[in-house]
Amino acid sequence: MTAGTRRVLLGLAAMAVFLFLFPVGLEKIGGGIPLASRILVLGLFGLGVDLIFGFTGLLSFGQAAFYGIGGFVSGFLLIHGIVHGALVALAIGTLAASVAGVLIGALSLRQVGVYFAMLTLAFSQMFYFLDLSALRNYTGAENGLPGVPRAHVLFWHWGGNSEAYVFIAIVYFVAFAVMWLIVNSSFGHVLRAILENPQRAAAAGHDVFRYKLFAFTIAAAYAGVAGGLLGLFQGYLPPDMFTIDTSGQIIVIEIIGGPGTLVGPLIGSFVWIYLSQVLQSFSAVAGLWRLVLGIVFVLLITGFRRGIAGGMATFMQQLRRRREPVPVATGE
Repeated sequence: MTAGTRRVLLGLAAMAVFLFLFPVGLEKIGGGIPLASRILVLGLFGLGVDLIFGFTGLLSFGQAAFYGIGGFVSGFLLIHGIVHGALVALAIGTLAASVAGVLIGALSLRQVGVYFAMLTLAFSQMFYFLDLSALRNYTGAENGLPGVPRAHVLFWHWGGNSEAYVFIAIVYFVAFAVMWLIVNSSFGHVLRAILENPQRAAAAGHDVFRYKLFAFTIAAAYAGVAGGLLGLFQGYLPPDMFTIDTSGQIIVIEIIGGPGTLVGPLIGSFVWIYLSQVLQSFSAVAGLWRLVLGIVFVLLITGFRRGIAGGMATFMQQLRRRREPVPVATGE
């Protein structure tokens, strides 16, 4: 077994242990299994954002569109009995989000910088408008889409929060493992090259547009899976899944956790959701919880330039360098 393979297996084993113990630890600090499920769903959404932002350098304000498409398509199919089984509905919802990712990416990725970001925002707002108008009979418009049935996978039907968490944790683990393989493959190395210098990557013979489009489509697929899981978990799909607030929130979560780290989205999701719940539980700051959360965000970004995960990685690297013996020059 090579050192690289051993490192991958250890990392995946650590993630599996964490997912097993996470709800237990969260209960110790006032959380619970439903909160743990919500954090994993948002962390899964953030994995796709990490691929395009942390590894490719694409700042998209339109990821809410794919989040909503995946959720509403899979939820609609299950509510009306068009398909049976959560995996089939999730697969179709993910496919719909991926197709939308290809179309939007093909049009948006021809622009760079702020122009790309604004185009993705415009497409997201278009889907939000369709949700409230042309497709309101299918999406519920301002009322959202209630009545999403609990997941039924093969012979297993979840009936409570514990079963829901197990299902979501399994999906998250598989998605995390796949993303790990993606970013550590030759494809992932090219994405890093594009992040550092797209002109140099193009000069090396790589089709930069095609690589960006592929990464953008993968991110859309991850958003679609997360949207579908949200509907299965809470039995309801809110209309704000398509809004700019949702796209902005996932970017904030990505920055808090640490771009380009893979674990950053999960850390950021925990900080954002847990603090939101804690702050709203205190009457003294309940009405100002967004302001307090904004101050915490500013402090975290100021203290951790690369996010929490990136800051911890930098600290460990510096600690490792200090422990390395300093070579002593010997004279003849």
